[in-house]
Formats: sequence, C-alpha cells, structure tokens
Amino acid sequence: MVVKRLKKSREASIGDRIRPIGDVESFLTMLCYGKAGTGKTVFGCTWPKPLLLLDIKEKGTESVIDVPGIDVLPIESWDDLEAIYWELKDRKLKKDYKSVILDQLTAMQALGIEKFRMENGMEAGDVLSQRTWGRVSGLMMEWVYNYRQLYTAGYHICFNAHERLREPQEEDDDRIAPSVGSNLMQSVASFVNGSVSVIGNTFIREKELDKKKTEIQFCMRVGPHAFYAAKIRRPVSAGPPPSVLVNPSFDKIIKISKGESLKKPKRK
Repeated sequence: MVVKRLKKSREASIGDRIRPIGDVESFLTMLCYGKAGTGKTVFGCTWPKPLLLLDIKEKGTESVIDVPGIDVLPIESWDDLEAIYWELKDRKLKKDYKSVILDQLTAMQALGIEKFRMENGMEAGDVLSQRTWGRVSGLMMEWVYNYRQLYTAGYHICFNAHERLREPQEEDDDRIAPSVGSNLMQSVASFVNGSVSVIGNTFIREKELDKKKTEIQFCMRVGPHAFYAAKIRRPVSAGPPPSVLVNPSFDKIIKISKGESLKKPKRK
C-alpha cells in the first residue's frame, strides 16, 4: 500500500520543533490517593502558588485555610468542571495560576454518573446499564486527559482520590494478590495511573522515638510497591527512588524526579 505524502503546510517544518531532551520544560502531573485524613489536601497545597483548588464536593479545606496563595472553587456539577477547564486552558482568569489541584477524582466520577442519570431521567436508585457505565468511563478518561494536558499551558496538575482495595477477579490472569489504588472504575484508574508522571499513596504511621514516646508521621509511598500503586519517573542513572517520604511536599517530589538526593550533605 502506497502512503500518501501530507500536503506541505505554510508553517515551519515539523523538524524545527526538535530540541535536546534536556531543554524541554516540564510540569508535574501527579495522582495522590489515600484514605481520608491522611494529608492529601495538605500535600497538594505545598505546590507552587498561586494555586487553584477545585473542591469537588470534598469540603476538606479547613486544614489549609491558613495557607497563603490558595484560591478555592467549589465544583457542584459537571458543567462547573468543564467551564473552569476552558477558563484555565485559555488563561482567561484574573490570576496567573501555577498549580491546579482536583480534589478529588472519586467525587468527579460521581458527578459523571449524576450527569448521565439526569440526561436519561433516572432516579438516584436506578441501576445503570453496562452501556451507561461505559459512557461514564469514557467521559472520565476524556476529562482526566484534558486536565492532565493543562501542563502544556504551564500548570502543575495534581489529582487527588480516595483509595480502594481491589481483590483479584477470575479474569485477572496476571494478578493473584489484592492491590490498593484509587477508588475509581478499573478502566479509569488504569488510565489515570498511566497518564501521570508520579503516583503517591498517603498514609499515617507511628514511629517509636523511645520506650515512652511515639511520633505521628504523615507519609507517602512513591517507590515501586507490589501491593500499592506508586511510581515516580526519574533518570535511570539516579537509581531507585526512596520508597516512602515523610511530610511529603512538591519540592521533595521535584528533587526526586530530577534524580537529586533528599539527604542533607554531612558537614565536614
């Protein structure tokens, strides 16, 4: 079969867009998931300011109410989600935001379900058909992709989500143990995992300082794990990333992704 040559455009050659990989400006795209109260919103608000927090029916902003540089937009419907996306994409907002946090994807999925229920005149308790579930999945993947692509407009993007334990099913030939990931439809969860450069799982642990004292630590898994979904893309030459971060922050994630060490150099 003969491949037809594309018509020449008046624009510059596509080859003119080729650059050394080190010159490519990168913006962080991340999924942060965990149980309620494990520090997802607090972590998100360590990101560069000014920051826009899209509060998708989460109502969890009390923990960051005293953090400067953060604006909150309550998202009450799917139309809200689409409307603010276009405002961000076209840079039509009054502030030049550097980061956008979607808090959280699990509630975003619920808005998608609500959207299709309303369009089909369904009641809250009506069972969705397999076809409708497929449409919800497609809608979620489309708009997660759209928001992820906002990094091309110069935004850092963080998706928050609640966590979910998944037991292996009979059709899962390659998975024989339970796994923990975001509380989303399996197709959407897999799509989100592949679309972001970092996946972090937040959790709380107690560290024993001595026989009488313990310390509560807010932590995040970022290194590869057999049970929890976690990853962080970084130079191969830098070696494996740390498995767990204590008091995770945007700056720590950026340093790790660049292959830098979080350990302070020892004084000579």
